[in-house]
Amino acid sequence: MRITKYLRADQEVITHFLAVLGSGSVMLSTSKRARPVFFIAAHSFIKEFIEEGFFRKEELLIKALDEGGFPADDGPIAAIRNDQKKSHEAAEVMLGASKHWQSGDDIARSDVGWATSEYTTTIRQHLERLKNLIFPLLEQTISVEDEHKVSEEMSNIVFEGGLKEGPEKYIKLIEKLEEELGAAEILTRAYLNVPEDQKRVATTPIL
Repeated sequence: MRITKYLRADQEVITHFLAVLGSGSVMLSTSKRARPVFFIAAHSFIKEFIEEGFFRKEELLIKALDEGGFPADDGPIAAIRNDQKKSHEAAEVMLGASKHWQSGDDIARSDVGWATSEYTTTIRQHLERLKNLIFPLLEQTISVEDEHKVSEEMSNIVFEGGLKEGPEKYIKLIEKLEEELGAAEILTRAYLNVPEDQKRVATTPIL
């Protein structure tokens, strides 16, 4: 189906992002070189690509299923919406804690770690629900006419806001996050080889 093809392409980008974000979470727990700017930049991807783009496209699928007789307050649709809410809450905690950490509150690091882990787990489960529950239901129930209508509405979302720049913008953002991870790893190795009395915080701005 054309509409599931649209979302599968987005899912590939999101899966790549989740892998990088997960690596950032590991870096946070193992390295003093982790920086809050990584997680603040990751939130930009979440807000623009996932929440303002992917989730809005999902709502079109939910609307089509609802009109096809599937209850919106129970079953797969309710689970999808609960994932959206849960992931949004985790992302906001990640952003808020990252800003506190950036302002000097080192204790906030643990909140960033928790929220990042919660977010990646929730979205991975969410993508599995789409693949195994929502997509099969759509293929069974949606008419050709309705599919064409939903496809047009999805195209309108793509050309709105930051998404009009295309996925390339967000792929580049993921690459920047990967660069930040690489820089942190290099700094950590260097830091471990410096005598204790000579150690100081080093920064290599990438993001």
